[in-house]
Amino acid sequence: MKRTSSRTAQGTWLIAALALAAGAVGCQDSDGTGTGSGARPGTPAASSKTPGGTPGEGDGSGKDGGKGKGKESAKPSPDASKKPSPSKKPDGDGSSSALSCDRLRNAELQNSAFRHPDAPEGTIAFTDGRWEGDGVVIELQPQCGIGDVTGDRAADAVAAVKVTTGGTGRFFGLVTWRNDAGTPVPAAAASLGDRTPVVSIDIPSSSPRRATVVYLTRGGDDPAAVVTIRRTAVYRVVEPAMTEVSHSDTPHTPTY
Repeated sequence: MKRTSSRTAQGTWLIAALALAAGAVGCQDSDGTGTGSGARPGTPAASSKTPGGTPGEGDGSGKDGGKGKGKESAKPSPDASKKPSPSKKPDGDGSSSALSCDRLRNAELQNSAFRHPDAPEGTIAFTDGRWEGDGVVIELQPQCGIGDVTGDRAADAVAAVKVTTGGTGRFFGLVTWRNDAGTPVPAAAASLGDRTPVVSIDIPSSSPRRATVVYLTRGGDDPAAVVTIRRTAVYRVVEPAMTEVSHSDTPHTPTY
């Protein structure tokens, strides 16, 4: 009887010991110090949350609070359509450098470097298209053409002038003004003779350094008081002269 009670007590003690061991294992698993979670012994298991939170981090929802890595705010990119436009450069053919027939009305006609064949000596400059001195009157005529006749690619001017002396003579001629940055500079001239009015002046772009001039004249046997020929002449500028290249004549009947 005593032997049976001894065995029973041994079994009870064994069961109690196993129960205690099982409880210890359970405690280790619950606080992360055991191996039930897959962590190395003695190493705390990593927490799924970052304690405290760090500014700029979140849980991916865009809110602060330190629950995960948030997205960085996008920086605004410059709008290509609003780029500053470059400053406009002055136009080389603008009004400041263009030569017009109207500018000849106060231009120089004669100086120490250039002499008009029908004008008196000395410096001569127009004032509103006219100059007068020593009984001579020089007037700028309305016939005028603009184009490159000197070969420098700038638009020059060719116009007619009339020189009236003290007698009955009225001498018509042609003058070329070179374009010097918009300033007309006399460069070449041709005399057409007494009482030979100019009808038109044209500088065609198809014929570089040429000016086509239409004027009225007369034959060798005709009296000086009448004009009987309408002449179309082509002139080329060879400074300081305007040289006739060719001409053609048609009969002209005066209307007076």
